[in-house]
Amino acid sequence: MGLANRAVSSEEVESVLQESIEHLKTLSSAALAVTKKAIYAWDSIHFDKGLARAEKIYLDDLMTTEDAQEGINAFLQKREPLWKGR
Repeated sequence: MGLANRAVSSEEVESVLQESIEHLKTLSSAALAVTKKAIYAWDSIHFDKGLARAEKIYLDDLMTTEDAQEGINAFLQKREPLWKGR
């Protein structure tokens, strides 16, 4: 599974990496943990099976978190979410 979303010159690697890190720091740590789990579960299996497994992980592990509810509430209230990592 390819996870690259852009190519940059060797001179840009450090600044682009730092931008990516800063963006990731604004996200829910609970969502990031579940995403990591889903990616590892998807490794080396057929795309459809991997997608089904990732979907199950998200539904079982992520959608029951406080951060999931906060994300929904923030979206509906048109505000930035306040992540708790739970």
